[in-house]
Amino acid sequence: MIAAVGRDARPGRLARVLLVGALVVALLSGCGASGTASQLQARLLSLADLPAGWSDVAAGASPAKVTDTPCLRHAAASQKGWSYESAGFVEGTSIPSLGELLASGPRVQRAWDRFGAALAGCHSALLTVDGKKVEASVRRLAFATLGRGSSAYSWAFTLGGIRLGFDIVLFRTRRYDGYLSYADLGAPATATVEAFARAAVAKAQSGTTAPVPDGVSVASAPVRTAHTRLGAVGYRAIGNGPPLVLITGYGATIDSWPPQFIAALARDHRVIAIDNAGVGPSARLPAPLTIDAMADQTSALIETLGLRDPDVLGWSMGSMIAQALAVRHPDEVRRLVLCAAYPGDGTTVRPSRRQLDEFENGDAQEVLAALFPPGQAAAQNTYLLAVSSYPPAGSVSAGVLAAQRHAIDAWWGGTDAAGTRTATISAPTLVADGTLDRLDPLANSKALVKLIPGAELQLYPDAGHAFLFQDQASLLPRVEAFLG
Repeated sequence: MIAAVGRDARPGRLARVLLVGALVVALLSGCGASGTASQLQARLLSLADLPAGWSDVAAGASPAKVTDTPCLRHAAASQKGWSYESAGFVEGTSIPSLGELLASGPRVQRAWDRFGAALAGCHSALLTVDGKKVEASVRRLAFATLGRGSSAYSWAFTLGGIRLGFDIVLFRTRRYDGYLSYADLGAPATATVEAFARAAVAKAQSGTTAPVPDGVSVASAPVRTAHTRLGAVGYRAIGNGPPLVLITGYGATIDSWPPQFIAALARDHRVIAIDNAGVGPSARLPAPLTIDAMADQTSALIETLGLRDPDVLGWSMGSMIAQALAVRHPDEVRRLVLCAAYPGDGTTVRPSRRQLDEFENGDAQEVLAALFPPGQAAAQNTYLLAVSSYPPAGSVSAGVLAAQRHAIDAWWGGTDAAGTRTATISAPTLVADGTLDRLDPLANSKALVKLIPGAELQLYPDAGHAFLFQDQASLLPRVEAFLG
């Protein structure tokens, strides 16, 4: 199970550090002031060009600076004879971030040539970020040619145990030269960066551009509502390929899935993340709420969206719903992935009352301590920063939380019809969990593997209830191989 973690738990200092979209402004422009030409401002990207969820930030607000990097020593150029304007944006509260600089003047082309040549010869750079020195790797990106010419470079570094990256795209048009920088956790998706860069180049060339479409990043994909035979169901869909339905847990919303996690799955699947009954736009179901009833509502969504042979991944309470779906609607589950799962036949080994109380009391730090083992601060912060990308959303009501607790207790007690028929699941099943899961004793995963014919077990050492995100780099290839 997982409760949504409040926004006040997000590490604000790191959030400020991650606004690196305008990282190289100082490098390009030296110490001079920017130009103020209205023509330049009109050719920059604006909020009207970006998907929902983005907001303005000061383009020079980043505390990150390039220092002591010999390969870039000759990249800075005098501003004499040219001017520039810049813009900066952030999605959610901290990441991703976006910066653009546009310049004009007779000496700009020489400055861009110098900077491009310097970057092409760089393999590493030293950054000072919030007073700390970190080394970044630099490599050239394979990127489609934009405008009259372009080149792209990927920077990556680790700060506080969190892997960060930003891509820089230098471009040239007939009248203007510019660059676009896109920063995110890990390595930004090249297709996403290219979509923003194409928009920037088009606007620089013509003064107008079609807005960057919603869904180019997971956080900007709109929450949609399907009107099913069992009421409205909220969902977010992204990607192309075979359908993969994600079902989340106690107190959680579709915003509890980190965007990078969904984006990785969306490379080969159409990923549909759903809000459970009574959460977000999803309709409440008659009391008493049961896991079986939530499985039926999920089935209704699958029918309404016309999903054929979907794979299903359930996490925590979502794993219970996924099991019930596979029992009650076997034709709607091709393959099943159960993460931090519990059997529903009355044999569940329950977490202690103390652990449940600490998890459910609403204290953000205690929730995180339940999700991640001790010593995993980097994994906690990475998760918090990732989910901060989503636009602000309402919390789950106290009434829905109480109904979910009742449904979970009934499943654990073996009173749901589907829970007592787990052995009838015919879909190939992968059961996975962290070995240090405080909310789901390991015995439960081992019991499920014995109950479900042919089920496979995958365990992750030194990981807890949120092992999916702590060990994403190893889990996702395992899931992809299993789903085939």
